[in-house]
Amino acid sequence: MMCQRWTGASRSARNALIWLARAVILASAATCVHAQGQTTPGPAPTQVPLQDFFRAPDVLRPALSPDGNHLAFLARASGRLGLAVIDVERRTSRMVATLPDADVVEHYWVNSTRLAFVSGNASDPVGQINPWRTGGLFAVDRDGNNARRLALPYGDGSAVVMRPRVTRVLMPLNDGSDDLIVSVNERSYDAIDVYRLNTRTARKTLLSYDNPGDVQSWALDRAGVPRGAISMKGTTARTYYRADEKSPWVKWSDGDFREPANGAVAIGYDGAIYGLGLRDRKVIAGTRGTASLLRLDDKGQTQAVLASRDEYDMISPIFDPLSRKLAGVWWNGERQTITWLDDRWAALQRQFDAKLPNAVNLFTPPQQSRRMLVYSLSDRSPGTVYLYDFQSAKLEFLIDARPWIKPAQMAESRIVKFAARDDLPLTALLTVPRGVPAKQLPMVVIVHGGPWVPGYTWRWDAEAQFLASRGYAVLQPNFRGTTGMGYKHLLASFKQWGLAMQDDVTDSAQWAVKQGIADPKRLCIYGASYGGYAAMQALVRTPELFQCAINYVGVTDLQLFHSVTWSDASDSDFMRYLFPIMVGDPERDAAQLKATSPAQNADRINKPVLMAYGGEDRRVPLIHGEKMRDALLRLGKPVEWMIKTDEGHGYAKLENRIEFYSRMESFLARHLLR
Repeated sequence: MMCQRWTGASRSARNALIWLARAVILASAATCVHAQGQTTPGPAPTQVPLQDFFRAPDVLRPALSPDGNHLAFLARASGRLGLAVIDVERRTSRMVATLPDADVVEHYWVNSTRLAFVSGNASDPVGQINPWRTGGLFAVDRDGNNARRLALPYGDGSAVVMRPRVTRVLMPLNDGSDDLIVSVNERSYDAIDVYRLNTRTARKTLLSYDNPGDVQSWALDRAGVPRGAISMKGTTARTYYRADEKSPWVKWSDGDFREPANGAVAIGYDGAIYGLGLRDRKVIAGTRGTASLLRLDDKGQTQAVLASRDEYDMISPIFDPLSRKLAGVWWNGERQTITWLDDRWAALQRQFDAKLPNAVNLFTPPQQSRRMLVYSLSDRSPGTVYLYDFQSAKLEFLIDARPWIKPAQMAESRIVKFAARDDLPLTALLTVPRGVPAKQLPMVVIVHGGPWVPGYTWRWDAEAQFLASRGYAVLQPNFRGTTGMGYKHLLASFKQWGLAMQDDVTDSAQWAVKQGIADPKRLCIYGASYGGYAAMQALVRTPELFQCAINYVGVTDLQLFHSVTWSDASDSDFMRYLFPIMVGDPERDAAQLKATSPAQNADRINKPVLMAYGGEDRRVPLIHGEKMRDALLRLGKPVEWMIKTDEGHGYAKLENRIEFYSRMESFLARHLLR
């Protein structure tokens, strides 16, 4: 296999795609990143500008059309992300869709001539789509014509509804039609149905008319027929399966949602049933209870364990549409990883890893045998896209996601492992400033949002790299409750907001101190959403450990989850049934919720605080910030306040992000660099 570098010095046809992509996004040409992570010689600035870390990437989520002739990707357009398409054969390009007040955050090839796309806020700190702030689901032809709005999550858009109807793409059909398979919570706010949606007429055909009830997730066969279902009502979870669209649903399991049970997640081309579950239905002492990829029989019993890791959950199976076989399984460990179960794809993975060393190199089998994309990323590179030609076996550079980011100027990151005080295994992403010894450094501990979301893996992180460029070591812990780390790791987080979950963050910081990496007198904690809560709770629970805290759109009062009725979780099944178990019962656990609510313990906070909120936030309403701020001010405590009235759960506008991180930079310098 050959690996060919397309250089910026030539304007020949071989590098036309690079220049077409940059023309589409109106970005100036910049130094390219070589496969080995080196940059072409040139003067390096003493400090990377703040905005370079937080402006939108030039290219995001590139995807080839089913026939391999066109490349769709998200690209910058007037400060927002839009949808662009390049004709790979003709070397022509165009922006095909932009939205005036939202980003395009996802896109799908419906067929080789039509695309569907989803709008949202690309700056959501939780890393998910903000349904209250989106325009929903759209479709457009690859030439920009025949645009159609397919779904809005909140009626006609004339008012904000707290609990919107949300349409999500489950899978393209790849059958040549203009249809998608989607899920919609149309018949119930708290459960979803499956529809076949025509992207030209917006007409939906209900496929789950015999829904077994309260379904939260579906398993589809390769033709888009619902064959497996997982339902939830109250605290009871049930799994179902049916042999085909005309067969009745058969219940596989019925029990408490905290008990492990096999459920179908995908149906193979040959009808094989695949599930994610425990290798042994009983959680063995000393194991983490991670999810394995299983082949199941029609009664839900395990026939074979296909892929498994002791430390991490398998996430989703990957199929080869040409051979019509199971090809591999995706999982997130220390790095994003695909375990290949097919020798051909495993051999290609080894070749790519040899040609692109010290990087994570990801690809999935295409729908044609001509070309495919390979995504390469590392701790110092935000991501590079390569085009692989099957006939010539050439791997050709296509474009960098952020060409202005030079890996040689970035800091090194690595995953570290240690144990919590109760011996629960933990990991964290550690980033140390470039060119200085990892000893007695000022450190910022960043706590992720969620909290029940995937954690930090080895990759480029904008916030960590920004802070490292300013001289701070950064530690990003995967505390208990971080998903992908096993059944026991998740259950250990229940009713532990501000308690064991908080102790994990504390133990992470103390590990860095014991290792001599962090200066114990120069620690600050920062987080967004749940991470903002943890930052404030750190000053309550361990006032001696951190010198300051930064709270970005964070929860501050756990009892407000129930009393505030204008959040997007209000009056939901989650709040009625799961919140009392996962966070705390508002009546039986009232004392615990009060003790673990920073806004009700402001008298214990004696360190400076920076808080930033959005006036239109429906995930964590503004009252959380105002109540915390007012409690601190009444007590004469130091607090720095930032509010953007037209922003939501995370600042979408670049100028607001720059202002926030500028204030963070000044705040940290005052309190950690004295």
